Amino acid sequence: MTPRLLVCTALFAALHAAAASAQVPGYDSKQMRMEQIDAVHWRLTGQVESENLEAKGQKFYANVIDIYTDTHRLEASGNVLYETPTARIAAERVVFDTRTGTGTFYTASGLASIGERTDKSMFGALEPDVYFYGDLLEKVGEDKYKVTKGGFTTCVQPTPRWEMVAGSITINVGDYAVLRNVVMRVKDVPVFYLPILYYPIQDDDRATGFLLPTYGRSTLQGQSVSNAFFWAISRSQDLSVMHDWYTATGQGYGTDYRWVSTPTSNGNLRAYRLSQKAATVGGFDLPEQKSVLVNGSVNQDLPFNLKGRALVDHSSSFQVNQLYSRDIYNATQSISRINGSVTGSWNFLNASLNANREQQFFGVSQSVISGSLPSITAAVSNRRLGRLPVYFALQSEASRQIYVQKNGQQEIDSSMSKIDVTPTLRAPISTLPFLTANLNLSYRTTRYSESLVDRVQVNVPYTRRYADLRADFLGPVFSKVYTPNNFLADRLKHVIEPAFSVQRITAIDGEDRIVLLGSSYDRVVGGVTRLTYGLTNRVLVRKAPKEPSASTLASAPRELLTASITQTYYTDQRASQFDQNYSSSFIDAGTVRPASNYSPVSLQVRAQPTQLVGASVQTQYDYSTRKVLSLSSGGDFTTPTTQLRLSWSKTLSTVFPTNSLNGSTRLNLMGGRLGGDYSINWDIEREVVIQQRITAFYNAQCCGIILEYQQYNPGGFTGSALPQDRRFNLGFTLAGIGTFSNFFGNMGGRNY
Repeated sequence: MTPRLLVCTALFAALHAAAASAQVPGYDSKQMRMEQIDAVHWRLTGQVESENLEAKGQKFYANVIDIYTDTHRLEASGNVLYETPTARIAAERVVFDTRTGTGTFYTASGLASIGERTDKSMFGALEPDVYFYGDLLEKVGEDKYKVTKGGFTTCVQPTPRWEMVAGSITINVGDYAVLRNVVMRVKDVPVFYLPILYYPIQDDDRATGFLLPTYGRSTLQGQSVSNAFFWAISRSQDLSVMHDWYTATGQGYGTDYRWVSTPTSNGNLRAYRLSQKAATVGGFDLPEQKSVLVNGSVNQDLPFNLKGRALVDHSSSFQVNQLYSRDIYNATQSISRINGSVTGSWNFLNASLNANREQQFFGVSQSVISGSLPSITAAVSNRRLGRLPVYFALQSEASRQIYVQKNGQQEIDSSMSKIDVTPTLRAPISTLPFLTANLNLSYRTTRYSESLVDRVQVNVPYTRRYADLRADFLGPVFSKVYTPNNFLADRLKHVIEPAFSVQRITAIDGEDRIVLLGSSYDRVVGGVTRLTYGLTNRVLVRKAPKEPSASTLASAPRELLTASITQTYYTDQRASQFDQNYSSSFIDAGTVRPASNYSPVSLQVRAQPTQLVGASVQTQYDYSTRKVLSLSSGGDFTTPTTQLRLSWSKTLSTVFPTNSLNGSTRLNLMGGRLGGDYSINWDIEREVVIQQRITAFYNAQCCGIILEYQQYNPGGFTGSALPQDRRFNLGFTLAGIGTFSNFFGNMGGRNY
C-alpha cells in the first residue's frame, strides 16, 4: 500500500469515527446515520433513539428525525414512538416543541398511567392505565392531551371490553377525561349516546362526578333505580347526593356529607326524605306518607381541652326501616335517638355536659321517650391521700331524667330531676405478686325530685343514702409451665385464678319510694350482703414460627383455652332479681326465675386452637330450678381471603323466649378481583328465616359487576302481617367509576 493510500484511508476512518460520535446540540442520540443540513437543521435516519436533554425523560424513537435547534422543533416520521415517565404515544408522524413539551401526533394511539394510589383490584390487579387513540392527538400540557375523532378506554387488551368513541376528547391524566359526542361501545356494540361525558380518572380515587346507577327489583318496592352524584370538595371533605326511584312505592332523595379536619375531628351526616305513595303490595296496604331519616356522628376538638361529640339516628317512621332497609340490624331497630356531649379533662378532674333523647316504638301509635335533658357529670380520678396507701375518687351527676309513655294521643309523663354524689375510698391490701386484694368504701347520696307514695308518683322529693363496702380478691394464682414441643406448642402454661369478693350495702330507708323510670337499673336493694366467688383456668401456648421472617404476632403467647365459672350468694333473696351481672335473672326477673339466695351459675369458655380459629360458649344455669336459663355459642375463622362467623343463642323466658342462629361468611379471591358475602339470620324459636343475603362481585381489567340477592321477612321479628320481600340488585363498575350503596344499604352497604 502506497503512502498516499495509507493517508487517505486513515483520513476517511477518522472522518467516519468523528461523524459517528457527533451529537446534535442539546440531544443525546443513537442513530445509524446523522446529517447536518445547515447550521440549525440536523437529520437523523435509521433506527433512531433521541433524548431531549432540556426535558429529561422525553425520548423519541423513529426512522427519521429532523431537529431544528433554533426553534426547538422536532419532526419525526416512520414508526414514531414518544416516551415519558407516565405515557407512551405511537404515531405515523409528529411535530413537537421540545422546549414546551407540547406537540401534534398524527394517526396516533397512547397509553398513560393513572397512578400508584389507585385500587388495582378495580383494574383486575393489573397496572392502572388509560388507552386512547385518534386521527389527531395533541399534547397540550405535561399530562394533558386532546384527541380528535378517536376513542378512550381503561381496557388495554387487544380487544377492549368497552370504549368511548367521541368526536373530541380532552384527557388530563390522573384527573379527568371530557368527551363530546360520545358513543359507548361494549365489545364493539353501541350501547348509548351522550352529547358530553365527564369521566374521572383521578389517581386517588376521589373524583367529582356521577356514579354508575344501580338497578334493583323487590317484591314490595317493585323495580328501582338508584343514582348518585359525588362531589370531592377537597382532600378532607366530600358530599354525595342520592336519588332512588321505586316503581311501586314512590321515590326518595338524600345527601351524605363527610369531613375530616384532624385525626380527632371528623364527622358524617346523612339525611334522606322518602315520598311514599299509597300502594297495595302482597296483600298489604301501604299508606301515602312522607318520611324523614337522619343519622350521623360528629367528633370535634374544642378550646380549653374540650371535646364535643354528637350522634343522631332519627326516623320519623319505624315502618320505613322495616320495609326499605337492606341491613337487618337497621331494619330491626325501633329506636330513634339523638345524643350530644361536651367533655373535658384537666389533671385529676373530668367533667361532661350530656344530652340524650331516645324514642322506642312498640307499634304505630305506642312509644316511650327516655333520656336526660340535660345531664352534668363531674368526677375526681383516683388521688392518693398523702403517704397513706389510700386513694380517693368522686363521682357526681345532676340530670333531668325524661320518661314519657305515648299511646296515640295519650301521654304519661314521669320525668323528674336527680342529683347523685358518690365519694369512694380505695386501698390495696395486698402487695404479693400472686395475690391481688383491694378494699373499696363508698357512700352514695341520691336526691329525686319526685317519689312514690302508695305506689303513686307525686311531686315530693326523696333522698336515698347508703354505704357500699366491697373487698375483691384475685388469687392466690397458681401456674405451671410445660414444654411439650409438639405441633401445638413449644411451651404451655397453665394458670389457675380463683376470685372472691364480698360486698355489703347498708339498709336504705324508704327504698320503695324510688321511681323506677322504665327499668330496674336504678334499683338497689339495701341491707344485703353479696358473696361472689369464681374460678378461671387459662392455658397459654407459645409456638415459634416456621419461617424466621414471620411476624412477632405469630410467636406471641396465645390463650389456647380460657374457662371461667362464677356465682353469687345474697343474704336477701330480692337482690338476685336486680343483679346486672346476670342478665337472665335481671331482665326477666319474677317471671322465669323467682327470688333466690343464689344467682345462676355463669360459665364462659373461649378457645383459640390457632391464630385463625376461635370459638366461645356462654351459659347461665339455675341450680335451684335445674334449668339452663341462657346458652350461646359462637365461632370464627379468619384468613387473608376468608372470614367465617357463626353464633347461636337461646334464652328461656315465659315472656319472650329466643332461639336464634346467625352466620356470615366473606370471600376475597384473586387479589380482590373476585369475592362475595353470605349472611343468614334464622329465628329457630318461631321457625322462620328472617333474612338471607348473598352479595358477589367480579372486577375484570377495566370493568366489573356486582350482584345482590336478599330474602327478607320483616313479619318474622315484628309479628305483623308484612309480607316476605325478595330483593335483587345489580350494579356495574368501570375502572375509575364505581357503583355505590344507597341510603338503605343495598350491595351489602359497600361502595365499589
